[in-house]
Amino acid sequence: MPDVALLIDWENVYYTLRQHTTGPLPSTLSILQAILQKAAEFGPVRVKLAIFGQEVATQDDTLLMALEFTGMEPIAVAQRMSGRILKGRSDAVLITRALKLLYKERQDIDYWFIVSGDRDLNALCKAIKDEDKHVYLIAGDKSLANELRDSPYLRDDVFLLEDLIPQARWTRTALRADDTQVDKPQAPAEALRRTPQRRGRLPVRARTEPHVPAVVPTASPESDKEQRRLAVLLLDQLVSLHARAMSRGEFVTSVVPLSEKEASSVLEQRIDAGIEQGTVLAKLEGRARAKAKQMLAPNMSAPLVAETFFHLVRVLRRIDTVTSKDTRRIPAVEAVLDPLSRADQPGGLARGRSQRRLLLETLFSIAEERGAIQTEQVERDGRQITMCWLAEGHPLVVYARQPAASIVHLFNFVASTRAKGERIDWVNQALFAELLSRVEGDALESTMRRAVERGVMRAEEHGKKQGFVVDQTHEEARTILGEFDRLNGEVRTAPALPAGELPALPAPAEIAPAETTPAASTPEGAAATNAATLVPRKRTRRGRRGGRGRRGSGQGPKKAATGEAAD
Repeated sequence: MPDVALLIDWENVYYTLRQHTTGPLPSTLSILQAILQKAAEFGPVRVKLAIFGQEVATQDDTLLMALEFTGMEPIAVAQRMSGRILKGRSDAVLITRALKLLYKERQDIDYWFIVSGDRDLNALCKAIKDEDKHVYLIAGDKSLANELRDSPYLRDDVFLLEDLIPQARWTRTALRADDTQVDKPQAPAEALRRTPQRRGRLPVRARTEPHVPAVVPTASPESDKEQRRLAVLLLDQLVSLHARAMSRGEFVTSVVPLSEKEASSVLEQRIDAGIEQGTVLAKLEGRARAKAKQMLAPNMSAPLVAETFFHLVRVLRRIDTVTSKDTRRIPAVEAVLDPLSRADQPGGLARGRSQRRLLLETLFSIAEERGAIQTEQVERDGRQITMCWLAEGHPLVVYARQPAASIVHLFNFVASTRAKGERIDWVNQALFAELLSRVEGDALESTMRRAVERGVMRAEEHGKKQGFVVDQTHEEARTILGEFDRLNGEVRTAPALPAGELPALPAPAEIAPAETTPAASTPEGAAATNAATLVPRKRTRRGRRGGRGRRGSGQGPKKAATGEAAD
């Protein structure tokens, strides 16, 4: 039988599974075994290479063990240069190693299996075919480039990951990983994509369900990165449910199924670490004593949580602001990470521009894992560029689009990171321009003015400096800082009120609808009725001491009052 060479771009496989599936990811070992089994059908696999980036390896500590178990040679590729994450470098390494094997080391290999769907492999497939070799591709259906899909000259056959790994839930819809799909509308389902659309109308994008891959991270549970990930994960679940808190058992099972015991234990460890550090609030209600009945909620006053949510909202609103100007996709580094990292912030856990840049990259990756940010790789001017856009209808996107989200989180961030003894509800006016000008763009002044008109904040001087004070009891501020049950799932911007004008009160029927009685028809009766509705009835004590009435009286409250009146 002819010899077979298997070259795997594990970064392509990993991101394909993460972007086009829901629920937990299959184990790394099962994925590699399925790919290896398909290649072994054509002959003995003499060469087995797996190229992966360091960022992917840090998210899955079972990768090296699975590669060693299957006998594959691991080739790690550095992805970080000058603080930036560079994707797509695995393709260059794969092409170089394949050409070296083809022309020098293993010219006797007749069957080549390339596990990737990037269009950068066109030249490699053509070179292998020119040597009268057989080329087979293994890739995801939605991550396979059109040139490799449509041209039989570049490959002999294509095997889809959807067929090799049926246990994965291949239900997510997204664009292919080549630039031929750029600026094309994304349909919410296969049926809508096949239906011809009228010119000038774009189909509505389907809501992307949040999920977390069942990947065992390598960082310790107490690390800032894992606690930030836990805070965003908890925020996503609460916003999607419109709840202020959720039980611990429901939170764990909604993230990972019970079958993934390792991932569940990892999440439990991070919850325990969050409760101990004060980033997660846990409370038992009623008579419940079970650990799974703990009601969990993010601690908005914790410095790490306040900083995480503030910068997460900045990232999402920055993408929303730039993409709203007739641009559907923007470069992630040049248009999002670079501008936001230039702003200086007072205090916080991330000190210095390099640490703030690393924090923004971490939050961008977490939002991408949650499905709030969609990305794709395109090639422009000979280099790979990561393009990004927001997923319409995602809970985190809806939350970030609330009118006062960035302003309220700015106050919360400054208050939680400010030194003790200083005023915590006042923010300098210059800080708004420094931290929110690149987020809100030209709409910053109007956003601040509308927040003042709605009563979210008010102008106030502190010494000789101009600034603002937030109203923490305002409905919008309470909604952003934990009362997620007030979210209605739709962003409704409150109309701007003229200066000095109060909002209209609801009608009396909307406040307390009650039945009309003859006594309420008179002014005295109406006053008595209003007083009865405003003053709550005092609760009487029954059932434990002395039966229905007072101690040993044997009479109820009404009979005792009647007897006293008769006397």
